[in-house]
Amino acid sequence: MWHLRPSRVASCAHRRITVTFARERISEIQRLPPTEQAEVIQFAYRLDAERMLSGKELAALAQRMIDTADPVEKLRIREELTRGFYGGSSHA
Repeated sequence: MWHLRPSRVASCAHRRITVTFARERISEIQRLPPTEQAEVIQFAYRLDAERMLSGKELAALAQRMIDTADPVEKLRIREELTRGFYGGSSHA
């Protein structure tokens, strides 16, 4: 029989708490009036636009840019790469 290291147990417990917390917040948001839900959505979009992407996420976007033949899509992905690299608005 194998045993989990204490760090693994703590990590699994933390994930379970985080998922439970997220589900509770989502449930609360669903009960808000539409105008307040719109504010939450705007906040989420702003937060997403400001965050920096991980190396894996940047690599996946770069591969998508290489793979697409559509020049408009290439430009959109390039802008997303720039925003994801620096976080926030485009610095190019």
